[in-house]
Amino acid sequence: MCAAARGDSEPLVVSDPPISTSQKKSQTPVVVDEVSTGGDPTRRWRQSKSGGFESFEVPRMNGNESDRNNESASRTTSSSKWDPRFSPKLRRVFLPAGYPSSVSPDYAPFIRWHLGSLVFRNVLEVLTAQSLLVALGMGSTPGALPLTAATKWVLKDGVGSFATLAAGSLGGQKYDEDPKRFWALSNLLEDVARAIELVTPAAPGLFLPLAASATFVRAAALTGRGSLMNGTFMQHLGRNENLGDVRAKLEVQGRWLALVALPVGIGIFRTVSSVFDAESGDGLYQYLGTLGAYSLVIGGHTFCCWKAAQVLRFDTLNRARLVRLAERFVGDNTVPTVDASGKEEGVYRARFSKEAPAIGAALTEIARDWKGLAEILELQETVQLAGECEPSSSQNNRRYVLGWDSGKNIPAAALNSDAEPANVIAATLAATFAAKQIVNSGLTQETLDPTIARQAYQYADQRCAEFKQQMVNAGWRVDFVQMGTAPRYNFEGLK
Repeated sequence: MCAAARGDSEPLVVSDPPISTSQKKSQTPVVVDEVSTGGDPTRRWRQSKSGGFESFEVPRMNGNESDRNNESASRTTSSSKWDPRFSPKLRRVFLPAGYPSSVSPDYAPFIRWHLGSLVFRNVLEVLTAQSLLVALGMGSTPGALPLTAATKWVLKDGVGSFATLAAGSLGGQKYDEDPKRFWALSNLLEDVARAIELVTPAAPGLFLPLAASATFVRAAALTGRGSLMNGTFMQHLGRNENLGDVRAKLEVQGRWLALVALPVGIGIFRTVSSVFDAESGDGLYQYLGTLGAYSLVIGGHTFCCWKAAQVLRFDTLNRARLVRLAERFVGDNTVPTVDASGKEEGVYRARFSKEAPAIGAALTEIARDWKGLAEILELQETVQLAGECEPSSSQNNRRYVLGWDSGKNIPAAALNSDAEPANVIAATLAATFAAKQIVNSGLTQETLDPTIARQAYQYADQRCAEFKQQMVNAGWRVDFVQMGTAPRYNFEGLK
């Protein structure tokens, strides 16, 4: 009533009662994040209107606001639906669970080039299969075609078993010690086999020797390629005990690309197949066109395989990497990072410098004769231990001996049969120090100078722990050193 009498006054405002903190929490939608085995968020869950479960996509966040805005804009485009990085469904199909934290940092650049190589490789498979079939039909008489074709096809594959046996027995540990180089070489060798198969229609009468030679070369190449992909590469790319998942996703990616390559290969072959037509026109231009088309596919495959190997950054130690790190440490007391060392390593570059010592040397590489071997073992025993590379180790003495490789004029280190990774690291550091001292002195050595040898032993004893710690800080794994086929010896009976 009073409010009605004051018509010129402000209207009465009735406020809602204040909301407590507990009420605010109850009104806020509860969101539960689902994460992968690698710890990355995959999707979010909330309560649906009906009281059930409702999932929605996790917004991907980058380092700064501009990146977030750019990525948000990119996700609104129609193409983002087909990008496995942005589509949860495609991520589950094409990428390992927990990507990218469940794989190595170089997984993405490696996969880009590897998938490119698979496209060219699948096209080559289509081209070579058609070439072999054409050559097989051209080199047989019509009446005997079925039997002759079947016999030739079976015989051409027989020699592949011998190539697999040879490559497996002679390669083996060499693949693990230098995976980047052998990966590129294996793929290059496969390209040679494909090239032989592609020319079989030009000489159908030589189908069997040409096809058998190609099979032999390809089988050797695939042994190395398969061993690396299923072994060393999987151990490196996987970071969450997920080797099977990483390998399975590679297979999925490869099968999809095979479907893409099939019509491409058929189209290329049909385009250039007229070169084998007797009624065709100018044969020179057709041969040049065929050569150019096939060379482009083979060259693309070779280049992508080389780039795939080049971008790999192995954080494990082998002899070449360990020597290179020791040379840097002895020179300026620093250790390069995994990435910097990987760039320097390359694919086909020389693994050792001219002055680099030999690690894991044979008896004939550390001494000229038995007397010389006894002398260097006696010298090693007389040098008092000045420190331990692995203080927690049960071994309280050196498990290596320094000598001189008179054939290459470099210091050499032979390993005991029970040498641990710490002993291999110490041996490399000692031999590298000796090599640098000899280079600085400018003196010609017939045997390793005893004074330099003593200094090298003591240097390694005192600096090995620091060297190991710097390697760990630079991202290197020091729990294992890949020595390949390096021999080891039990010297206890000679001391």
